[in-house]
Amino acid sequence: MKKLIFALCLLTFSMGMMAQEEKPKSNWVTGEQESSFPGQMIKYAVCLSPTVIKGQKGDITVSLNIMEFRDNTNYFFKSTGEDFKVDYNVTQRVLLQFDDDSENFYALEGSNNHTSNTLKFPGSYQNKFKKLLKKGKKLKVEVEFADAGTHTIEFNVEGLDPSYIK
Repeated sequence: MKKLIFALCLLTFSMGMMAQEEKPKSNWVTGEQESSFPGQMIKYAVCLSPTVIKGQKGDITVSLNIMEFRDNTNYFFKSTGEDFKVDYNVTQRVLLQFDDDSENFYALEGSNNHTSNTLKFPGSYQNKFKKLLKKGKKLKVEVEFADAGTHTIEFNVEGLDPSYIK
């Protein structure tokens, strides 16, 4: 009897491990945090690119961010280590490619607080980006940095909970 119970436990454990393996691993960190406004929550999803660029000031990394606050959702790229090359009077043209689809230019703009480590999607470009993000697995972004030139950043965007894409 003990052998039968052990065998059933082992089988159940093996089936659970197989079910976990079938689920695609997500590179997204998701969650909620309280904002500085009492009772207001910020819902976020962040995907860090494995691409690391050697800049003049050190390593440069880029993340794709989704932030929802008060029924307003923003999509943006954020760099650490060096700023994006941003002209606040001109919308930036950034080349994006999902999976093996044809490449697309998107217009991105510097953040409202004029920090050049953030490029966000204006509302008019968010709908197309959201549709591609829902079905995409790999994302390539060609972007220019202030002192490091133009580079292609890759993201594995597969596995994001669709409730974060609004």
